[in-house]
Amino acid sequence: MSKKIGVYICECGTNISDRIDIDSLIEEISSLEDVGVAKKYGLLCSPAGKKYLAEDIKKEELTHLVIGACSPREHEQTFMKVCLEAGLNPYLFQMVNIREQCAWMISDKEAATRLAIKYIRAGIKRVALHKSLEKIELESNPDVLVIGGGIAGIEASLSLAGPERKIYLVEKTDALGGMTNKFAQLLPHQGANLSIVKDKIEQVNNNEHIEVFTSTAVEDIHGFLGNFEISVTNQEKDSEKKEFKAGAVVVAIGFGLYDPKETPAFGYGDVENVINALEFETMISSGKIVLKNGKPPASVALIHCVGRKEKGYCSKTCCLYSIKFARYLKDKLPNVDVSEFYQDLCLPDKSDQNYFEEAKKKGIHFIQSDEIEIKDINDRIKVKYKSAEGKKEELSVDMAILAPAMVPSQDTPKMAEMLNLPLDETGFFKEAHEMLNPVATPIEGVFVVGCALGPKNIPDSIVQSQAAAGKILSTLIPGKKLEPEVKTAEIREEFCTGCQTCLSVCFYGVISFDEHKGISIVNEAICRGCGSCVGSCPSGAIKIKHFTYPQLYREVLEALR
Repeated sequence: MSKKIGVYICECGTNISDRIDIDSLIEEISSLEDVGVAKKYGLLCSPAGKKYLAEDIKKEELTHLVIGACSPREHEQTFMKVCLEAGLNPYLFQMVNIREQCAWMISDKEAATRLAIKYIRAGIKRVALHKSLEKIELESNPDVLVIGGGIAGIEASLSLAGPERKIYLVEKTDALGGMTNKFAQLLPHQGANLSIVKDKIEQVNNNEHIEVFTSTAVEDIHGFLGNFEISVTNQEKDSEKKEFKAGAVVVAIGFGLYDPKETPAFGYGDVENVINALEFETMISSGKIVLKNGKPPASVALIHCVGRKEKGYCSKTCCLYSIKFARYLKDKLPNVDVSEFYQDLCLPDKSDQNYFEEAKKKGIHFIQSDEIEIKDINDRIKVKYKSAEGKKEELSVDMAILAPAMVPSQDTPKMAEMLNLPLDETGFFKEAHEMLNPVATPIEGVFVVGCALGPKNIPDSIVQSQAAAGKILSTLIPGKKLEPEVKTAEIREEFCTGCQTCLSVCFYGVISFDEHKGISIVNEAICRGCGSCVGSCPSGAIKIKHFTYPQLYREVLEALR
């Protein structure tokens, strides 16, 4: 079949037309082989421009299309939709960026025009080698697996559950609530208290669209967006195993706490009446703030940032809950002397400063310090420290409460390996993009929320869970099929040597090895077309559809003439 390539140059208002001689460009390319039409238009992305383009594709009976305009990031999808409407396969279209890469980059109009001509010629040579690609549709399961029954997992489950969507909420302990089960009270000014958490747990238990698995561990997850296969094991019922399917996975496995024993200077485990934050929460719950001898303390030291230097990050919440402890102590033991030892106060929210100021008015001492060392001297706790002025000082107290850093859950490495998720330098899960896509992961259909991503407070965890739920609700619509990527990797069996190098570089885990044939196989349903396998294949057996070696070679060759 003979080719008839249409070339359309967008003037982009005056962004391109003022800096590139479009008439000269059209005259130059009109005589090229297979070019049947070469035209310009004021603003192709406008409604009128799109209508004009669609009508011209039909009228001219074009087989291929090249558009010289702005960046493909802005309007490639726009013009692919126009192709579909006009009956032209959208993969027989090539967009050439002559605005950012020519008009805006080169001040000399003649030089910019010469470069634009080269790029348009390159696009023409490339598009002539394009093949039609057809989208496929896959059935999808709207149900969701939520791993972790803390506040983040609970919120995600409640936000997602509905008549056409079942939620499988898996918690490894025997009760929902996560770390909040160990808290006596929450920070009142942050919009969440224990009664709200308990209400949410009750809502989960009463929701017919949420199936709760407690004392249960996730053993295996395989699949892709819309089609995950999950296996879980009940740890109490003789390792009872259950399997089910879901379309998405929300990881909400929370966090752990730094073990102060790893830093002997804090005296934890060696010095009597040196306790950590959770142990003090237990005291608050019991209503008895007492020393080992049963007497109430006359003086208490609250030590911030335990483990911060060792872990290399701030846990964001320790300062505030230490202030919470100090205020509680002053309320219950009005005569107690309370001192807070901090390096840098973290008060991120608008109301935190007032919370801090109110604590100072209660007579709580705030001591900026470093190099803290806790010793037992004559049955009393001696806190030695270096003051902000650099002086070595010390303070004797009856009780010391350590605020340990928040660290990744002990299940994080296992879950990361199971789901093929990356971890950041601190050991927490790494998001797809910290600012633009903070709850998604590189694995489509898998989301991470709450403290599994890093230290944060309860309100922030709830917001993240709602964000993940929103993404899932807009993607996995009951009854709607999914369209996977069509520009996928393809392995030519006759060239594959079975070295399996591609398996080791495929981040998405879409390549498997066929032992019978001795070759690698691509699961095109989940391939993202990143090209890592192409670059690693020593025999050149792998290609990416729409980015083949001949296409790229002809494009680059023409651009360099």
